Amino acid sequence: MPSSRLLLVAPETDLRKSLLFALEAEGFEVTLRDAPPAHGWLARNRFDCTILDQKALAGEPYEAIAFCIKAHPVVLLAARPHPWLLEWVAGSVELPLSGNDIIAAIRAAAPGDAA
Repeated sequence: MPSSRLLLVAPETDLRKSLLFALEAEGFEVTLRDAPPAHGWLARNRFDCTILDQKALAGEPYEAIAFCIKAHPVVLLAARPHPWLLEWVAGSVELPLSGNDIIAAIRAAAPGDAA
């Protein structure tokens, strides 16, 4: 069975590297970005699920919402998620991460795709 393609957007290098290691160990194919990519790039590069660190969102709320719509399904990583953002993501995981919470969230967000 082919691995699911994930987009991981996180500004902190240590978090990206740690999650990359854990997700690849689970068999996922992961593409890393330190900031949300342009909508055109997302359209050309489809992913089964996007993992988004809330710290990567630097613009206006409407820009974050537009990204979440385009990158759907999105699993949000945040210590304290923005309440207005929660309705635009498939799931959220509290930071700091513990156990296999991220894997469970990915599988819940994209159950047909996440192998």
